[in-house]
Amino acid sequence: MSLQINLDQLPVASSLDWRMEFGLWLRSTPSQKKKKRANSSMVDYQRDMNLMAAWFEDKYGVAFEPSQLNVQNVGEYFAQFENAPATHTRKFASARLFVRWGREAEVIDHDPLIWIANIAVVEQSPRDLNDEERKQLEAAAEAGESTLLGLRDSVIFFLMNDAGLRISEVIKLLLSDLHLDEGYIHVLGKGEKHRKVRVASRLIGKLRLWLSRKPDSVEGTVVTDERGLAIERQTAWTRFGLLRDVAGVNCTPHSMRHTYVMRYVAGYMQGDPARWGAALKAVCSQTGDDMKTIIKYYTNPRDSEMRAAAEVM
Repeated sequence: MSLQINLDQLPVASSLDWRMEFGLWLRSTPSQKKKKRANSSMVDYQRDMNLMAAWFEDKYGVAFEPSQLNVQNVGEYFAQFENAPATHTRKFASARLFVRWGREAEVIDHDPLIWIANIAVVEQSPRDLNDEERKQLEAAAEAGESTLLGLRDSVIFFLMNDAGLRISEVIKLLLSDLHLDEGYIHVLGKGEKHRKVRVASRLIGKLRLWLSRKPDSVEGTVVTDERGLAIERQTAWTRFGLLRDVAGVNCTPHSMRHTYVMRYVAGYMQGDPARWGAALKAVCSQTGDDMKTIIKYYTNPRDSEMRAAAEVM
């Protein structure tokens, strides 16, 4: 007796949501493995596409599917970033990867980005802080240290101010990364690069004070909320923004990093031009940037110096 099977009645596994499929592709394709992109970068790609999908759904009133992308609606989406070249460039890179995945997965049958041009980002002098601005921020940070969250926010600020950490590195810093007796902290930075950051006594003192008062860390992170949970990048950004507003200083966490580089190089050289080469190598070790990046972005005229020159004309 032969067994006949109706193939139409067999259960079919449901396909994965495009968000999940794109995320899996980012982490599993050979080219991605070879490049060893940081998980945070892949999260950024997914976030950019989630925001694009949300824009699409808000504008057209239908659930977003990759197959719906075309030259017209993609052009409308990117038009809003024409005056924000850095944002345009980042989102364009994310969309490029998304379209590549879509075509390989056969859910996109053409390139909807074909008429979207790259917008060149104009290289500007670093927006670093002058001494007065930095002191205003330091005073605002220290003024709040009498409260638990105020002390936490001060530690966030001084990790950027005195150690040059990116805000994403601050929130991921682990208790096991602190080597305060030896005078350094271990940082796992952009591109999964490990580095050893030497820190001065002021920052060590603030970290010790925070460690003596902070709640037990649930995930082992240095920076936590009042319950001991790690905080999100957006939370750290918001708290920094409040501190900046109190100090009355126009700056960003990236401004703090620019300022740190300038101050560290000057401190290493101690007025001796012969120490310039060693100072560059030292700051590369501290920040995790390569020499090419440091020279490209930090040997241009400083924004603060150009402003100061304008004042004395």
